Amino acid sequence: MHVSSRYLDLTRQKLELTRLPRELQLPQHRKWQYGTPKAALEPLVDFWLEHYDWRAQESHYNSTLPQWRTTVTPSGPDGEEAVHTPLRVHFVHKASQHPNAIPLLFVHGWPGSFLEVSKVIDALTEPTTASAANPFRDAGNHGETRVRAFHVVAPSIPGFGFSDASMDEGFGLKETAEMFDVLMKRLGYNKYVAHGADGGFKVCRMLALKNPESCLAVHTSSSKLPMPALRRRPLEWLKYHTARLTGARAPWLRFGYTPTDMLPIRHSSYEREFLVTDTSSSMPSVRYAQRPQTTAYALCDSPVGLLASMLDVLYTSSDAYTWTPREIINWTMMQWLPGPEAGLRWLRQVQADTSFLWDDYSAVPLGISQFKTSGETSSPPVWAAAFQNLKWVKRHERFARCPAWDAPEQLVLDIRDFVREMIYGRHVNFEIHANEVQPLELTDADAGRPQ
Repeated sequence: MHVSSRYLDLTRQKLELTRLPRELQLPQHRKWQYGTPKAALEPLVDFWLEHYDWRAQESHYNSTLPQWRTTVTPSGPDGEEAVHTPLRVHFVHKASQHPNAIPLLFVHGWPGSFLEVSKVIDALTEPTTASAANPFRDAGNHGETRVRAFHVVAPSIPGFGFSDASMDEGFGLKETAEMFDVLMKRLGYNKYVAHGADGGFKVCRMLALKNPESCLAVHTSSSKLPMPALRRRPLEWLKYHTARLTGARAPWLRFGYTPTDMLPIRHSSYEREFLVTDTSSSMPSVRYAQRPQTTAYALCDSPVGLLASMLDVLYTSSDAYTWTPREIINWTMMQWLPGPEAGLRWLRQVQADTSFLWDDYSAVPLGISQFKTSGETSSPPVWAAAFQNLKWVKRHERFARCPAWDAPEQLVLDIRDFVREMIYGRHVNFEIHANEVQPLELTDADAGRPQ
């Protein structure tokens, strides 16, 4: 990737000309109730102007993340003639040197980007380079040390990072999933495992529904799921309410639930994610998706406004992880450089697509790593059994909004553990050999660094 100096100069000018709003005088414990306070924002603006070096970050990620672009044309329903414009998809691709490594599609969420994969990609692709004491190693059967390696592909959702934005109305989960499936097959990965959180998990869920012959298993670190409905999922509804009556304390009536799952659920926090018409939701992805064009006028023209929005989302959901100023600005730049408007439109379409995302059952195996998140309430992982073939659940006491960033070592172990169980339990069949994987042949135009 290489950003023009003119655009970086323009960004600096806008930072220097920023006018910050006045704010209420509130006690310290209420400072964030109205949004990002000036006391948190002003030091970041100063750091951006005085110490932040985009060229250094650009060089670092160019040297550590192998990046490419290729053009993909989404087709219409059931393979009909294309109804969307061809788009260049930016992606990170690092193939493992291990024989029989498993292809892994890593889908970022919002407000993240392909940068999310940077903390886990080396451990996933080349685990044997670590020492025996490294937490990225995992224990196999009979006490021996085993490592599961992966070929990692981490594309940027169209409109995010350096992927082209779709200018066609209605571009959402189905189109994104289809493009990523085409990308994996173009790379020679006809069968793969998919991982995603938040919006990334929804893309993976769509892959499981539409491409079960290639997406053989899904792992997620997000368990925001709709409650099983009596009319559509009567058995799962009965299991949940039976467990709820006993607080999930009777072993024979738990049905996979735990007492923690029975704690009061703040429905306003997660359930409205599934209600497109609700404009009062406190969920950040819902709030920003309601009227994306109006929001875009402010965020597209103000790097500080975008920084404040990013800081608000990260602060309200990541108590346990201390973000550095450089990390926060890096994440902000991944929205500032392409412009946030396409990502906001994608979020709006995702909200619309979510209404039918849970209509059908998928037999593709699902694994859930549940981390605690401050400010939000996760639904019980067992709810997923009403919609997908839930095979693996691991609950963590650790707080993490984006585990690939907040808890990378634990996420790597979980992905390995899930995939190992799926293979050893013969839930999936990966007969992949190194000579079956064909590298993507890119043209000079495609292979150029993303601008």
